[in-house]
Amino acid sequence: MLLLLALAALYLTFGLRVGYVTLTPTYMFNATGENRYNFRVYDQNQEVGVRGSCKVSSGRATFRLRDPKGTQIAGQVCPQGQWGLNVLGTGDAGNYQLTIDLEKFSGTIDVKEARK
Repeated sequence: MLLLLALAALYLTFGLRVGYVTLTPTYMFNATGENRYNFRVYDQNQEVGVRGSCKVSSGRATFRLRDPKGTQIAGQVCPQGQWGLNVLGTGDAGNYQLTIDLEKFSGTIDVKEARK
């Protein structure tokens, strides 16, 4: 009984997430919040980011890629429906950050790290 109450509390506050974005398809139910993923780039003008898809039953997911200076260089929004994702950017060597903002998101995100 206690486990059911804990799951209900998680669902109503943060949502449920099964999987790990960038490694496996991730199934989310009523997910809210922000996820961050870092990519280290060693070469000037190397393309980095993610490619894949998102299937949205409800809510919205917003993807933003920021360069080492913190400037957004790529982004995409996944509203309800099925969408292909291609969030890539180039620039200076350093740490790039992918931020995924989830707003009551229910659906599947399936992305893989992409480099060129």
